[in-house]
Amino acid sequence: EPHPPSPVFVAVTTEPQTAEGAADAVERAVRADVEAFGLREPLRRRPSPGWAVSDVTPALHAVLDGAAVGGRWDVSSLVAVDGLVDEKLRAGLLSLLHGPSWPPEKGADPDYWCDGSFSDTLSGEPASSGVGLRPARLAALCAEGRDTPPPVAELEARVGAYLRAVDAASGGGGVDVCRMPEAAFGPEVTPLAANAPVSSDGEAYGWHIDADPALLPPSPWTDCFGRYPNRSPGKPRFVTALVYLSPEWRWPEWGAQTRCLDPPTGEVLAVPPAPGRLLLMDQDISHAVTAPAAAAGDTPRYSLVLKLCLHSHRGSVAPPLAMPGWGPASAFGSARRLQGGEEGGEEGGE
Repeated sequence: EPHPPSPVFVAVTTEPQTAEGAADAVERAVRADVEAFGLREPLRRRPSPGWAVSDVTPALHAVLDGAAVGGRWDVSSLVAVDGLVDEKLRAGLLSLLHGPSWPPEKGADPDYWCDGSFSDTLSGEPASSGVGLRPARLAALCAEGRDTPPPVAELEARVGAYLRAVDAASGGGGVDVCRMPEAAFGPEVTPLAANAPVSSDGEAYGWHIDADPALLPPSPWTDCFGRYPNRSPGKPRFVTALVYLSPEWRWPEWGAQTRCLDPPTGEVLAVPPAPGRLLLMDQDISHAVTAPAAAAGDTPRYSLVLKLCLHSHRGSVAPPLAMPGWGPASAFGSARRLQGGEEGGEEGGE
Protein backbone atom coordinates (compact mmCIF):
# COMPACT_ATOMS: atom_id res chain seq x y z
CA GLU A 1 0.00 0.00 0.00
CA PRO A 2 1.25 3.55 -0.67
CA HIS A 3 2.67 5.28 2.37
CA PRO A 4 3.47 8.94 3.09
CA PRO A 5 6.91 10.18 2.00
CA SER A 6 9.48 9.21 4.62
CA PRO A 7 12.10 11.52 6.12
CA VAL A 8 14.66 9.77 3.90
CA PHE A 9 12.75 10.72 0.74
CA VAL A 10 12.21 14.27 1.97
CA ALA A 11 15.89 14.69 2.86
CA VAL A 12 17.02 13.56 -0.59
CA THR A 13 14.52 15.55 -2.66
CA THR A 14 13.78 18.77 -0.79
CA GLU A 15 17.04 19.79 0.90
CA PRO A 16 19.53 20.85 -1.80
CA GLN A 17 22.99 21.06 -0.28
CA THR A 18 26.55 19.83 -0.70
CA ALA A 19 27.15 16.13 -1.23
CA GLU A 20 28.66 15.86 2.25
CA GLY A 21 25.72 17.67 3.83
CA ALA A 22 23.25 15.55 1.88
CA ALA A 23 24.92 12.37 3.12
CA ASP A 24 24.63 13.57 6.72
CA ALA A 25 20.97 14.49 6.17
CA VAL A 26 20.20 11.07 4.74
CA GLU A 27 21.97 9.34 7.63
CA ARG A 28 19.91 11.31 10.15
CA ALA A 29 16.73 10.62 8.20
CA VAL A 30 17.43 6.88 8.08
CA ARG A 31 17.94 6.82 11.85
CA ALA A 32 14.64 8.67 12.26
CA ASP A 33 12.82 6.18 10.01
CA VAL A 34 14.33 3.19 11.82
CA GLU A 35 13.09 4.56 15.14
CA ALA A 36 9.70 5.79 13.92
CA PHE A 37 8.75 2.53 12.20
CA GLY A 38 10.47 0.06 14.55
CA LEU A 39 12.73 -1.29 11.81
CA ARG A 40 15.46 -2.45 14.19
CA GLU A 41 14.13 -3.40 17.62
CA PRO A 42 16.36 -6.13 19.09
CA LEU A 43 14.95 -8.98 21.14
CA ARG A 44 16.42 -8.06 24.53
CA ARG A 45 14.89 -10.63 26.88
CA ARG A 46 17.24 -13.04 28.62
CA PRO A 47 16.54 -16.78 28.67
CA SER A 48 15.21 -18.26 31.88
CA PRO A 49 17.72 -19.89 34.26
CA GLY A 50 18.30 -23.58 33.64
CA TRP A 51 18.93 -23.30 29.89
CA ALA A 52 22.23 -22.47 28.18
CA VAL A 53 23.43 -22.10 24.61
CA SER A 54 25.73 -25.07 25.27
CA ASP A 55 22.59 -27.26 25.38
CA VAL A 56 22.13 -26.74 21.61
CA THR A 57 23.36 -29.50 19.29
CA PRO A 58 23.23 -29.69 15.47
CA ALA A 59 20.93 -32.15 13.73
CA LEU A 60 21.46 -30.90 10.17
CA HIS A 61 23.52 -28.11 8.60
CA ALA A 62 23.37 -27.61 4.84
CA VAL A 63 23.79 -24.96 2.16
CA LEU A 64 21.96 -24.92 -1.17
CA ASP A 65 20.87 -22.67 -4.02
CA GLY A 66 24.38 -21.60 -4.99
CA ALA A 67 24.87 -18.67 -7.36
CA ALA A 68 27.24 -15.86 -8.19
CA VAL A 69 25.75 -12.66 -6.76
CA GLY A 70 27.50 -9.32 -7.19
CA GLY A 71 30.83 -10.98 -7.90
CA ARG A 72 30.74 -13.28 -4.85
CA TRP A 73 29.67 -16.90 -4.37
CA ASP A 74 26.41 -17.02 -2.42
CA VAL A 75 24.49 -19.92 -0.90
CA SER A 76 21.36 -20.16 1.22
CA SER A 77 21.72 -21.86 4.58
CA LEU A 78 19.63 -24.00 6.89
CA VAL A 79 20.49 -25.34 10.34
CA ALA A 80 18.33 -27.75 12.35
CA VAL A 81 19.17 -27.90 16.05
CA ASP A 82 18.00 -29.83 19.10
CA GLY A 83 18.20 -28.62 22.69
CA LEU A 84 17.22 -25.01 22.08
CA VAL A 85 13.56 -25.87 22.77
CA ASP A 86 13.34 -28.28 25.70
CA GLU A 87 10.26 -30.28 26.67
CA LYS A 88 8.85 -27.63 29.00
CA LEU A 89 9.10 -24.88 26.38
CA ARG A 90 7.77 -27.17 23.63
CA ALA A 91 4.69 -27.97 25.73
CA GLY A 92 4.21 -24.29 26.58
CA LEU A 93 4.33 -23.25 22.93
CA LEU A 94 1.91 -25.99 21.89
CA SER A 95 -0.52 -24.92 24.64
CA LEU A 96 -0.92 -21.61 22.78
CA LEU A 97 -2.41 -23.49 19.83
CA HIS A 98 -5.32 -25.28 21.52
CA GLY A 99 -7.75 -24.94 24.41
CA PRO A 100 -6.86 -26.26 27.89
CA SER A 101 -9.18 -29.26 27.61
CA TRP A 102 -8.49 -30.09 23.96
CA PRO A 103 -6.26 -33.13 23.25
CA PRO A 104 -3.93 -31.85 20.50
CA GLU A 105 -3.28 -35.34 19.11
CA LYS A 106 -6.97 -35.57 18.10
CA GLY A 107 -6.68 -32.81 15.54
CA ALA A 108 -6.62 -29.03 15.36
CA ASP A 109 -8.89 -27.36 17.94
CA PRO A 110 -11.70 -25.70 15.92
CA ASP A 111 -11.83 -22.84 18.45
CA TYR A 112 -8.27 -21.96 17.42
CA TRP A 113 -7.97 -23.15 13.81
CA CYS A 114 -9.99 -22.80 10.61
CA ASP A 115 -9.61 -23.89 6.99
CA GLY A 116 -7.83 -21.68 4.47
CA SER A 117 -6.41 -19.11 6.87
CA PHE A 118 -2.75 -20.17 6.85
CA SER A 119 -0.74 -17.57 4.92
CA ASP A 120 3.00 -16.94 4.78
CA THR A 121 3.43 -15.64 1.24
CA LEU A 122 4.23 -12.15 -0.01
CA SER A 123 0.83 -11.81 -1.67
CA GLY A 124 -1.06 -12.63 1.52
CA GLU A 125 -2.83 -15.47 -0.27
CA PRO A 126 -2.98 -18.84 1.54
CA ALA A 127 0.01 -20.99 0.69
CA SER A 128 -2.24 -24.05 0.73
CA SER A 129 -5.66 -25.31 1.67
CA GLY A 130 -4.47 -26.37 5.11
CA VAL A 131 -5.75 -24.98 8.39
CA GLY A 132 -4.39 -21.83 9.96
CA LEU A 133 -4.94 -19.98 13.20
CA ARG A 134 -8.06 -17.88 13.52
CA PRO A 135 -7.25 -14.16 13.28
CA ALA A 136 -7.86 -13.42 16.96
CA ARG A 137 -5.66 -16.36 18.03
CA LEU A 138 -2.90 -15.29 15.64
CA ALA A 139 -3.07 -11.72 16.93
CA ALA A 140 -2.67 -12.96 20.50
CA LEU A 141 0.30 -15.09 19.45
CA CYS A 142 1.97 -12.08 17.81
CA ALA A 143 1.40 -9.68 20.71
CA GLU A 144 4.45 -7.65 21.71
CA GLY A 145 5.89 -6.11 24.85
CA ARG A 146 4.20 -7.10 28.09
CA ASP A 147 1.44 -8.86 26.12
CA THR A 148 3.85 -11.35 24.52
CA PRO A 149 2.83 -14.88 25.60
CA PRO A 150 5.52 -16.12 28.02
CA PRO A 151 6.44 -19.21 25.93
CA VAL A 152 6.93 -17.00 22.84
CA ALA A 153 9.02 -14.56 24.88
CA GLU A 154 11.20 -17.44 26.09
CA LEU A 155 11.58 -18.81 22.55
CA GLU A 156 12.64 -15.39 21.27
CA ALA A 157 15.08 -14.99 24.16
CA ARG A 158 16.73 -18.35 23.44
CA VAL A 159 16.91 -17.84 19.67
CA GLY A 160 18.42 -14.39 20.25
CA ALA A 161 20.96 -15.73 22.75
CA TYR A 162 21.94 -18.56 20.40
CA LEU A 163 22.43 -16.30 17.36
CA ARG A 164 24.45 -13.78 19.37
CA ALA A 165 26.64 -16.63 20.64
CA VAL A 166 27.11 -17.89 17.07
CA ASP A 167 28.14 -14.40 15.98
CA ALA A 168 30.63 -14.08 18.85
CA ALA A 169 32.11 -17.53 18.20
CA SER A 170 32.52 -16.59 14.53
CA GLY A 171 34.47 -13.45 15.37
CA GLY A 172 31.61 -11.08 14.67
CA GLY A 173 31.23 -7.64 16.10
CA GLY A 174 27.70 -8.24 17.35
CA VAL A 175 24.28 -8.84 15.85
CA ASP A 176 20.81 -7.45 16.59
CA VAL A 177 18.17 -10.19 16.37
CA CYS A 178 14.79 -8.59 15.60
CA ARG A 179 11.26 -9.61 14.76
CA MET A 180 10.26 -8.94 11.17
CA PRO A 181 8.75 -5.43 11.48
CA GLU A 182 5.25 -4.70 10.22
CA ALA A 183 6.64 -1.80 8.19
CA ALA A 184 8.46 -4.24 5.87
CA PHE A 185 5.35 -5.85 4.36
CA GLY A 186 2.34 -4.33 6.10
CA PRO A 187 0.02 -5.96 8.65
CA GLU A 188 -0.99 -8.82 6.31
CA VAL A 189 2.34 -10.61 6.88
CA THR A 190 2.67 -11.36 10.58
CA PRO A 191 5.97 -12.03 12.40
CA LEU A 192 4.66 -15.35 13.70
CA ALA A 193 2.59 -18.09 12.09
CA ALA A 194 1.59 -21.67 12.86
CA ASN A 195 0.39 -24.69 10.94
CA ALA A 196 -1.04 -28.11 11.67
CA PRO A 197 -1.01 -30.32 8.56
CA VAL A 198 -2.76 -33.70 8.72
CA SER A 199 -2.65 -36.77 6.53
CA SER A 200 -5.92 -35.92 4.76
CA ASP A 201 -4.32 -32.72 3.37
CA GLY A 202 -2.61 -34.87 0.75
CA GLU A 203 -0.81 -32.78 -1.86
CA ALA A 204 -2.26 -29.48 -0.65
CA TYR A 205 1.07 -27.81 0.09
CA GLY A 206 3.16 -26.16 -2.61
CA TRP A 207 6.54 -24.50 -2.87
CA HIS A 208 6.87 -20.97 -1.51
CA ILE A 209 9.35 -18.62 0.14
CA ASP A 210 8.75 -16.75 3.38
CA ALA A 211 10.27 -13.51 2.09
CA ASP A 212 12.99 -12.06 -0.10
CA PRO A 213 14.40 -8.57 0.59
CA ALA A 214 14.86 -8.17 -3.18
CA LEU A 215 11.08 -8.41 -3.69
CA LEU A 216 9.75 -6.09 -1.00
CA PRO A 217 6.93 -3.64 -1.78
CA PRO A 218 7.55 0.11 -1.38
CA SER A 219 7.72 0.75 2.36
CA PRO A 220 9.69 2.50 5.09
CA TRP A 221 11.94 -0.59 5.04
CA THR A 222 12.92 -0.11 1.39
CA ASP A 223 13.37 3.62 1.98
CA CYS A 224 16.04 2.80 4.57
CA PHE A 225 17.63 -0.43 3.32
CA GLY A 226 16.62 -0.66 -0.34
CA ARG A 227 15.97 -3.93 -2.17
CA TYR A 228 18.85 -6.40 -2.13
CA PRO A 229 19.65 -10.13 -2.31
CA ASN A 230 19.39 -11.84 1.07
CA ARG A 231 22.76 -12.28 2.81
CA SER A 232 24.17 -9.16 1.14
CA PRO A 233 27.08 -7.79 3.19
CA GLY A 234 26.03 -4.87 5.36
CA LYS A 235 22.31 -5.57 4.92
CA PRO A 236 19.79 -7.21 7.29
CA ARG A 237 19.48 -10.97 6.79
CA PHE A 238 15.94 -12.44 6.62
CA VAL A 239 15.78 -15.70 8.61
CA THR A 240 12.93 -18.01 9.63
CA ALA A 241 12.92 -20.03 12.86
CA LEU A 242 10.51 -22.99 12.67
CA VAL A 243 9.81 -25.14 15.74
CA TYR A 244 8.20 -28.58 15.60
CA LEU A 245 5.76 -28.80 18.52
CA SER A 246 4.03 -32.19 18.41
CA PRO A 247 4.72 -34.12 21.66
CA GLU A 248 5.46 -37.30 19.67
CA TRP A 249 6.53 -37.77 16.09
CA ARG A 250 7.51 -41.19 14.73
CA TRP A 251 10.03 -40.59 11.99
CA PRO A 252 10.09 -41.77 9.24
CA GLU A 253 6.77 -43.66 9.58
CA TRP A 254 4.71 -40.49 10.07
CA GLY A 255 6.57 -38.39 7.50
CA ALA A 256 5.67 -34.65 7.43
CA GLN A 257 9.22 -33.49 6.69
CA THR A 258 9.92 -29.91 5.66
CA ARG A 259 11.09 -30.01 2.04
CA CYS A 260 13.67 -27.48 0.80
CA LEU A 261 14.12 -27.04 -2.95
CA ASP A 262 17.33 -26.26 -4.82
CA PRO A 263 15.77 -24.56 -7.89
CA PRO A 264 18.80 -24.80 -10.25
CA THR A 265 18.95 -28.60 -9.94
CA GLY A 266 15.44 -29.52 -8.79
CA GLU A 267 16.92 -31.52 -5.91
CA VAL A 268 14.94 -31.64 -2.67
CA LEU A 269 16.44 -31.71 0.83
CA ALA A 270 14.19 -33.14 3.57
CA VAL A 271 14.38 -31.92 7.17
CA PRO A 272 12.97 -34.59 9.54
CA PRO A 273 10.62 -33.24 12.22
CA ALA A 274 11.22 -34.08 15.87
CA PRO A 275 9.56 -32.78 19.06
CA GLY A 276 11.19 -29.46 19.96
CA ARG A 277 13.55 -29.39 16.97
CA LEU A 278 14.19 -25.88 15.64
CA LEU A 279 15.00 -25.14 12.01
CA LEU A 280 16.76 -21.87 11.15
CA MET A 281 16.79 -21.08 7.44
CA ASP A 282 17.11 -18.17 5.06
CA GLN A 283 13.67 -16.86 4.18
CA ASP A 284 14.37 -16.96 0.44
CA ILE A 285 14.75 -20.75 0.45
CA SER A 286 11.96 -22.38 -1.56
CA HIS A 287 10.31 -24.84 0.80
CA ALA A 288 7.07 -26.71 1.39
CA VAL A 289 5.16 -28.45 4.14
CA THR A 290 4.62 -32.18 3.65
CA ALA A 291 1.36 -33.65 4.90
CA PRO A 292 1.80 -36.49 7.42
CA ALA A 293 1.69 -40.05 6.14
CA ALA A 294 -1.44 -42.17 6.56
CA ALA A 295 0.25 -43.94 9.49
CA ALA A 296 -0.09 -40.74 11.52
CA GLY A 297 -3.91 -40.97 11.37
CA ASP A 298 -5.56 -37.70 12.38
CA THR A 299 -2.55 -36.47 14.38
CA PRO A 300 -1.41 -33.03 13.17
CA ARG A 301 2.24 -32.10 12.89
CA TYR A 302 2.17 -28.80 14.77
CA SER A 303 4.77 -26.12 14.13
CA LEU A 304 5.34 -22.48 14.98
CA VAL A 305 7.18 -20.04 12.70
CA LEU A 306 9.07 -16.95 13.87
CA LYS A 307 10.28 -14.51 11.20
CA LEU A 308 13.45 -12.61 12.02
CA CYS A 309 15.80 -9.92 10.70
CA LEU A 310 19.48 -10.12 11.66
CA HIS A 311 21.36 -6.81 11.66
CA SER A 312 25.11 -7.31 11.82
CA HIS A 313 27.26 -4.74 13.61
CA ARG A 314 29.88 -5.52 10.95
CA GLY A 315 29.23 -4.42 7.40
CA SER A 316 31.41 -7.00 5.66
CA VAL A 317 29.52 -10.29 6.11
CA ALA A 318 26.04 -11.65 6.74
CA PRO A 319 25.39 -12.87 10.32
CA PRO A 320 26.01 -16.65 10.46
CA LEU A 321 23.46 -19.27 11.61
CA ALA A 322 25.65 -22.18 12.78
CA MET A 323 28.40 -22.54 15.34
CA PRO A 324 31.81 -22.63 13.62
CA GLY A 325 32.86 -25.54 15.83
CA TRP A 326 30.25 -27.75 14.15
CA GLY A 327 32.35 -27.93 11.01
CA PRO A 328 31.50 -27.01 7.42
CA ALA A 329 27.98 -27.31 6.11
CA SER A 330 26.99 -30.10 3.74
CA ALA A 331 26.82 -28.64 0.22
CA PHE A 332 23.57 -29.63 -1.50
CA GLY A 333 22.38 -29.25 -5.08
CA SER A 334 23.84 -26.21 -6.86
CA ALA A 335 25.87 -25.32 -3.76
CA ARG A 336 28.28 -28.11 -4.79
CA ARG A 337 30.66 -25.88 -6.69
CA LEU A 338 34.20 -27.15 -7.18
CA GLN A 339 36.86 -24.62 -6.27
CA GLY A 340 40.37 -25.97 -6.62
CA GLY A 341 39.11 -29.51 -6.16
CA GLU A 342 37.05 -28.70 -3.02
CA GLU A 343 33.33 -28.37 -2.67
CA GLY A 344 32.10 -24.86 -1.93
CA GLY A 345 30.20 -25.03 1.34
CA GLU A 346 30.66 -21.59 2.82
CA GLU A 347 27.57 -19.88 4.16
CA GLY A 348 26.41 -16.65 2.57
CA GLY A 349 29.74 -15.93 0.92
CA GLU A 350 31.51 -15.61 4.30
